[in-house]
Amino acid sequence: MRAPAGYVWADSPLHRMPAAPKLCGLVACVALVVLASTPVELGVVAAGVAALVAASRVGWRAAGRAAWGMRWFLALVLALNALLFSEVDPLLALGPLHLTVAGLAQGGRVVARTLLVVVLGSLLTATTRPQELVDGVRALLSPLARVGAPVDAAALAVGVTVQFVPTLLRESHQLMRAQALRCGAVASRGIMRRAVSYVRLLVPIFVSAMRRADELSVAMEARGYRLSPPRGAARAGEKETRP
Repeated sequence: MRAPAGYVWADSPLHRMPAAPKLCGLVACVALVVLASTPVELGVVAAGVAALVAASRVGWRAAGRAAWGMRWFLALVLALNALLFSEVDPLLALGPLHLTVAGLAQGGRVVARTLLVVVLGSLLTATTRPQELVDGVRALLSPLARVGAPVDAAALAVGVTVQFVPTLLRESHQLMRAQALRCGAVASRGIMRRAVSYVRLLVPIFVSAMRRADELSVAMEARGYRLSPPRGAARAGEKETRP
């Protein structure tokens, strides 16, 4: 059974851990992924991420769903690095494009790092409820409130983003299926027609995002949500506290 925003119900140490330490651990793990440069270092980090996924008990499908959705983007990144990174000792030359071993290695490192970061992010949302995530961000940023930083607004933005992204992804998939039913499968067309079909999806997706944002703001106002007390209430409070 799954809760909204990708949360997976399970009983694991990661589920029981507070959100603030998990956020700090995510930052530390991402730093390790970025600093890892050799295949051995990337392999060690990947083994650590695999151990976290196994300890979380959310399943490999839930942890790798977002990474699988980025497969075409990652393939493009790999191809661009392999063809444009270097011109030394090319394995294949096609005009300005040179397929090299160094380019393949660089592309593999970029793809591996991206996959590890995406899996770590998916693991965080799969083991942390949205409200817990908001509370964790608020707890970590609370020292900045002393200097006037909008801590509540930042925490609210994180919570709204965590709720919005899966919803928009579901609606995007529904729009793609509707387009396939009306006009045929996008994958069966040529490259240019496929690109035009994807561009046409941007307008309804953008309209849907704006509509949901407007509905959310109306619902929050109807429930009396305020990031800060109204000016009238603040002034009344000031008058009451004056001697």
